[in-house]
Amino acid sequence: MPVPRRRPRTAGSGAPETGGLAAPATAGAADPPVLDVSFGGSFSAGDAYTAATGETMGATLTRRTGAESLDAARGAVLHGGADGLTLVPDRPVSGGDTQRPFVIEAAFTPTGDQQPLATVLAVGGAVFARYAGNRLEYGISVLAGGARTDVTRTVAEPAVGSQHVLSLGYQPGADGATLHAFLDGDQLPDAVSDAGPAAWLPGPAGGRVGIGNDVHPARPSGGLTGSVRRARVAGAAGPFTTEYLALQRIRSSTTPARVGFEGALKADGRCRSAPGESGLEVLGALPRVAAEHPPAQRLAIGPGECLTSLLAKASSLRPSLRQLAWQRLGQTAFLHFGMNTFTGQEWGTGTEDPGLFAPTDLDTDQWARTLRDAGFALAILVVKHHDGFVLYPSRYTRHSVAASGWRDGAGDVLRDFTDSMHRYGIRVGVYLSPADENQFHHGVYANGSARTTRTIPTLVPGDDRAARVADGSLLTFHLAADDYGGYLLNQLYEVLTEYGPVDQVWFDGAQGRIPPDRVEQYDFASWYSLIRSLAPQAVISVTGPDVRWVGNEHGLAREDEWSALPTVTRADGAPDYALGFAAPDQGGDGALLAGRDAGGTDLSWWPAECDVSLHAGWFWHPDQAPKSVAELVDIHARSVGRNAVLLLNVPPDTAGRIADADVDRLAEWRAELHRLMPTDLARGARVDGDGSRPGAVVDGRQGSAWIAPGPDAGSLTVTLPAATRIERIALSEDIRYGQQLARAVLEVPDGAGGWSTLATVGTVGSQRIVVLDRPVVTGTLRLRVVASRAAVRLDRLSLYCAAT
Repeated sequence: MPVPRRRPRTAGSGAPETGGLAAPATAGAADPPVLDVSFGGSFSAGDAYTAATGETMGATLTRRTGAESLDAARGAVLHGGADGLTLVPDRPVSGGDTQRPFVIEAAFTPTGDQQPLATVLAVGGAVFARYAGNRLEYGISVLAGGARTDVTRTVAEPAVGSQHVLSLGYQPGADGATLHAFLDGDQLPDAVSDAGPAAWLPGPAGGRVGIGNDVHPARPSGGLTGSVRRARVAGAAGPFTTEYLALQRIRSSTTPARVGFEGALKADGRCRSAPGESGLEVLGALPRVAAEHPPAQRLAIGPGECLTSLLAKASSLRPSLRQLAWQRLGQTAFLHFGMNTFTGQEWGTGTEDPGLFAPTDLDTDQWARTLRDAGFALAILVVKHHDGFVLYPSRYTRHSVAASGWRDGAGDVLRDFTDSMHRYGIRVGVYLSPADENQFHHGVYANGSARTTRTIPTLVPGDDRAARVADGSLLTFHLAADDYGGYLLNQLYEVLTEYGPVDQVWFDGAQGRIPPDRVEQYDFASWYSLIRSLAPQAVISVTGPDVRWVGNEHGLAREDEWSALPTVTRADGAPDYALGFAAPDQGGDGALLAGRDAGGTDLSWWPAECDVSLHAGWFWHPDQAPKSVAELVDIHARSVGRNAVLLLNVPPDTAGRIADADVDRLAEWRAELHRLMPTDLARGARVDGDGSRPGAVVDGRQGSAWIAPGPDAGSLTVTLPAATRIERIALSEDIRYGQQLARAVLEVPDGAGGWSTLATVGTVGSQRIVVLDRPVVTGTLRLRVVASRAAVRLDRLSLYCAAT
């Protein structure tokens, strides 16, 4: 890690946006669970539950009537009435003289109408969550001075037929008690009592916990109609915090019968837990409940970890703030301009005369206007290609514009570029090739030098920064590098400190075309550290931890492109694919297993960038025409429309301008995209559906999302004012909460009271553009989630018909 001589000004943390449950700064110590079961065991003849391997039972759990059953697909099946489970802990959880915080949680599925006061959870007659009419009621019942007082809150009744996760966190205090409640990841309003500490009911109800019914054994009709898939009870020694909740990010889904049987299984058929997980389970074609993982950009893969566990981790991956901002750009531009522009080469030798670089009419404002008008939000300049020629006057080489004679040696393409892009509202990216033929010829690149601690910036004779380094006003870093690694660190320092904000730093992994015994081992770890310190908002691509190469130079993403995939970290500190870059599936279920078997060490949020050139070559050649509008439209649909960011190279010519033919082609392309997708026909339409906020998909607000009722579930019906021709459909997930949708079906009414399939959609992620095989005229369209890793958060459903 770099060690600054003074503390840098904070410019952003780059930490993942979790959107999850935020824990207080101070947390108490959590006790081991009293109960944590997934109902994989059995009931004995005496109606007592016998735990399965891996379950926690510090209690006696019995069924109340003997009618309760265990179903591998659903867990404990209850039929209302007197059905339910009663827990008697081996040690007090709370109450009496041991008033302490505790949590009680359940994953439950209501399957029909509930009787009044049908209870999901109850503790000692003092804490409860139950049905009240068409609402779910939760609260505290306090017995003080011979009188009972109920403090309750209510929320909408959970959807029937979907699994829900309910958690209650009890916090006693000197003057009262607070009940914190959470449902399906959302914190509900607290129920607060100021009538003194809650008093437990005397007698047989005092130390009992009810699951799927009240605790009182004589109560005849408090049973839940449905099932309980998992239950957990735990106490705590300190104040309640959300860190005590274990189920709120758990999701269940139905998986094919092969799931879990391709990974490592215990003797009893259960999935082997990863480190720190408990109760992890796979039951073939049955619903699974996987261990929780806090949202993260990267999670480790455990040895022999099974698919259920891998899926749970993949669904918990989130983009960092810098990745999120980059993914929302959609399309970015590459500008290959340098010595090769004037020699006609694609890969120079590094021995070229700098005087060959001689643009006659450099106009970076024209570049910026052209890119802005074509819809680009960020542009990456090739500051140094493999030949080593540098487009700014670097202190560390003479193979640069300073030696070219252009503008009498005072020219600076990078300065002109950054000023123009910022002037026109376009973000700046830079590419410095790790390969450097010129530095090889000067004995720096691949010279076999040792890695030692280098001071960055390394001052040169007459360095204009010496006074600022001496007084500490200029940051200095100490980094491990060989000779060439130090050379590139110094150039990165120049670029990132002297040209304004940079939002993307682009590396490839190219090696110089040198003798095979002279390989340069790149100092990626030190390069990344310097970039993170000087440009924390910048994504590092493509040999970098933030953005990956899609695997081809045609601008085409996979049909189903996942942002979460198995990765490894190379010895030089760079991330790499656990599967090869050309693997047809990088993040699907099979790829997670294949990546594990190939030695993958992590699951990482590593979204794809699709690079392609407007011409056949990357640099400008006078005999190469730009791609056709039809080709560019197809590339857009198969990159931006497939959860990737398009990086389109637009090479300036020898004059230093984007050629007129290219300007025209980009304008034609932009116009055609607008013609094909002019007005969102779904904006403001009526939307009905299950889950939460179905209308959010058509309100046009980023981050305003429909939340499906659970994994593998959810449907939306969009009703237009009149029958309308539809040719394209655009979908977007709120990727702040990860990428969850695996498959959905788009349907229209079939005229006979049913539905006809219009298209099947795989992954969505940041955006999916569905080009229909045949246009349809309809006033109603339905989206139905078929498979997902967790509850889908869809923030856009747009309908388009091309303008005539």
